[in-house]
Amino acid sequence: MAHYGGTVSGFAPRVEGPVIRKRSTIVWSFRIERPGQRRIAVEMRAKYYSGGSINNGDTVELTGSQRRNGVVRVTEVKNLTAGTVVRAHQYNALPIILNIIALMIFLAIVAIFGTFFLSNSSGFASP
Repeated sequence: MAHYGGTVSGFAPRVEGPVIRKRSTIVWSFRIERPGQRRIAVEMRAKYYSGGSINNGDTVELTGSQRRNGVVRVTEVKNLTAGTVVRAHQYNALPIILNIIALMIFLAIVAIFGTFFLSNSSGFASP
């Protein structure tokens, strides 16, 4: 993994994939300008970002791996201008956890009612 630093230019956010049910990927593409050196093409891909944002003209530092097409893919960018660290996340765990909890509650209710109705399944009172 290589370390890069410089000024952001050509910042272009976009969305890839279906927007339905949060299956889309948010892609941030930009270049790092370095005085006297070649530009570096950078790409961040995520379901959501935390910690701040990136804008043209910001001074940043990042660590990433360069792909065959020359684009450096990163998951974290330190924005020196804003004093923040922007992180790319692939999924949000909170909705998954809440869905699991809701499913467990539903299954517990079904089990309680199922036990109640199965124990009284004859429908007749005993003499």
